[in-house]
Amino acid sequence: MPYCHKCGTKLEEDAKFCHVCGTPVGPAPVAAPARRRERMPYFLPITILIAILVTAIVAGAIVFMPIRPVNFNRSEEAPLEAGIDKLSVDLGADVARVNITFEDLPDKLVVLNVSATGAVGILAPATPLEVTFDHTVTERVLVVTSRVKVDRWPWFFGLRVVCDLHIDPSVDLSLNVTTSVGEIVLNSVDGVVFDSLNLEATTGSVRAGLEQNVVVKGNITVRSMTGAVEFYWDNAKAANNVSVSVKTTTGGVKMNLTQNDQLPANVTVNAETTTGGVDFFIAIRDDVGAWIESSTSFGGINVNKIGFSGTKSPLQSNNYPAKSNFITSLKATTGGININANYTA
Repeated sequence: MPYCHKCGTKLEEDAKFCHVCGTPVGPAPVAAPARRRERMPYFLPITILIAILVTAIVAGAIVFMPIRPVNFNRSEEAPLEAGIDKLSVDLGADVARVNITFEDLPDKLVVLNVSATGAVGILAPATPLEVTFDHTVTERVLVVTSRVKVDRWPWFFGLRVVCDLHIDPSVDLSLNVTTSVGEIVLNSVDGVVFDSLNLEATTGSVRAGLEQNVVVKGNITVRSMTGAVEFYWDNAKAANNVSVSVKTTTGGVKMNLTQNDQLPANVTVNAETTTGGVDFFIAIRDDVGAWIESSTSFGGINVNKIGFSGTKSPLQSNNYPAKSNFITSLKATTGGININANYTA
């Protein structure tokens, strides 16, 4: 017997409507299926992200691309004043190649020429470099201090900066030159007297050469953190016992010592690299002797010698100790050491 699907009342077999609630007799209505929530296609967010990235790259290229040409030149000088007998120069550059030369400068002791060529981004300042140059006289010493600064933003990556430092060799010189990124090159001439010399590049190479009759009164340091270092001593003179330190952390060291004349003092030489090799050449004669001590953690020591005794370390010239000597220490942590030692009586 049927029942009302709404109120549950028992109905007659042939009833058309519920006599209690009046609901038509028939099958119970079936609930409509829940509407399925449509999901956004997964590739739509990725497409939006790619569009944003492409837009950022294009905008960055437009902003930072070196498209604006640069031709910068500036010259500074320090005059020669009466009573000056010493010169102290301190030059520091952010990003530059520094060339150091010695020449006669009428009425001047120092001339600095700074140039920049290349291109920068559209947002770069109108003047791409900041150059400061100060000079004072203190107790007969001319002190020159200069800084060459470059904005480190990417719009300067297309810039090439060169600092040409010209120095008159007529007075004793204390020279300190540093650069964060770039290289330093020093070429001396006969008659230069160094009270001290320090050349240092954080990222870049350093090359220094002391020519015949250059006089060294104080210590010399030639150093790079990441880059090659080269040092040449060609019949220079040591006024007293001095030290020469040539080091790099990542890169090779090349050192060449030639002494045919009296030094006449002792020179302590240290050549060292952490990752890289050491190439050492020494040619001495007569009353100049040499002692060479070498060590390497990972790498070999190769020796080619004439007039020296010993195998690999230590080596000593046949006249050691002499009236004047090069006392040398060579060290490489990861890398080999090549030694060419020649003594002629």
